[in-house]
Amino acid sequence: MGLQFNDPSYNRPMSSGGGAEPRRLKGRLPSAFWVGGGLLLLLAIIFLARQIILPFVLAIFLTYLLLPLVKAMTGPGPGGRRTPRALAAFLALAAFMGLVVVAILVLAPLLAGEANRLGRVLFGTGGQEPQIAHRLSATFQDWRNTIYGAGVFPPSVQQSLDQEARDFVSGLGDAAAAAVSASLTFFPKLLELIAVPLLTFYMLLDGPRLTREIRSFLPAAQQEPAAEMMRRWDRVLSEYVRGQLIISLFIGVVVTVGLRVMGLKAALLVGTIAFFIEAIPFFGPLIWGTLAVLLALAQSPAGSPLPLVVGIFALVAQQVDSHLVAPLILGRFTKVHPLLLIFSTLLGASLFGLIGMFLAAPVTAVARETFLFVMERVQARRGPASLTVSA
Repeated sequence: MGLQFNDPSYNRPMSSGGGAEPRRLKGRLPSAFWVGGGLLLLLAIIFLARQIILPFVLAIFLTYLLLPLVKAMTGPGPGGRRTPRALAAFLALAAFMGLVVVAILVLAPLLAGEANRLGRVLFGTGGQEPQIAHRLSATFQDWRNTIYGAGVFPPSVQQSLDQEARDFVSGLGDAAAAAVSASLTFFPKLLELIAVPLLTFYMLLDGPRLTREIRSFLPAAQQEPAAEMMRRWDRVLSEYVRGQLIISLFIGVVVTVGLRVMGLKAALLVGTIAFFIEAIPFFGPLIWGTLAVLLALAQSPAGSPLPLVVGIFALVAQQVDSHLVAPLILGRFTKVHPLLLIFSTLLGASLFGLIGMFLAAPVTAVARETFLFVMERVQARRGPASLTVSA
């Protein structure tokens, strides 16, 4: 009896160049070169074009959102007829824009009134102190008196502590305003916004043809692996866009209805903000939850349990969303480690501002899928070296 490896390279003679393993490594270098080079080129283009990237991001989002409708219309219908792809893309885009216009006409007046109220609460008007600063200062004073007792600190010290509390809260508002202003520099101008429907239309119309033409620039041996990798990207992005939209709708409705039932003013505004920033991993729920608690503090009298109730509601809603709804709808995305998501979110925020925070989750998922694809190909090229026993 003898041992035999069923690996073709086992019985291959060793060459003076270092043997079979260096040759196998040499054969894997072209794949790694094309994948790594393509990714580096893509990242460089995105970074250089970061000032105008938002229209393309919005267009890609709308494309994946409307693509199922376009595919349904271009599929075989009664009598075997098919709707032309150009007409299907136009009708799908027109229907979406119609829904957006109706939503703006209905919600814009309500959101404008609540936004004005929010501005007065957080930033004040006419040089007056913001309501939230005065309310939190009174709350801190009550806590201090409860813990240490009234009259323990001299009046000058108490005034200094109260002023420090007001300055701290006002500084938070100024910091939030500065962060929003910095992020708005990445938002497109009117001309770029007008380009979003045009970009979406042509992506819906010529998306398959464009991907084929991109693959045609690659060497013949790399075209099929590139097609498989693009199919994986397409599946990941499709699942993310549709799943994230469902989750955002869920959290937006739950927040609006829940806060309205508890009597919180500006509940619709908080729910709308929660709908849009739910796509930011970890930080999105923290932002809308903190905002809801601050609004509850500003509108409730001293001693009211409303801020505590709102905080508990925000915590429960976030936990239900993170541990029940999101894993059910975005199963593959919940497999990405939280540390990696937090790192990618902070990195995206430092490079692209608010837009980078929104792009953190899908970019991380695509990068993870690419890494797994490359590792699978490397493993396949190595081949399973199985051990058998022969007589």
